[in-house]
Amino acid sequence: MMQHSVDNTAVLRQAIDAAIESLGGPIHKTITWYMNNKGVFSDSKKIDIEFFYSNLKELVGPGAELIMEETWQHLEKQGIAGQNFEPSSSALEKIQKVLKIGERA
Repeated sequence: MMQHSVDNTAVLRQAIDAAIESLGGPIHKTITWYMNNKGVFSDSKKIDIEFFYSNLKELVGPGAELIMEETWQHLEKQGIAGQNFEPSSSALEKIQKVLKIGERA
């Protein structure tokens, strides 16, 4: 029962890594270093998406939205994002909803 949310979290972490990697080596290293220093990536089995987003926004400003959108696209490719969402939903809201669904499954 709990396994599903762990799987979602692992897939989310992979999607975040893929989105950050797509920005290029130096930027990927900088963001990863920053997140590690803030404790965002301290637990490889769990990620607080709100904490990640707030730190990302602090680091890259408006670019945080692009990274979250890229993360969402990676989740869609993994098939984890199968729900219908309001067109106005942000990538963060969509990811939060998917994580909450995973916790209940």
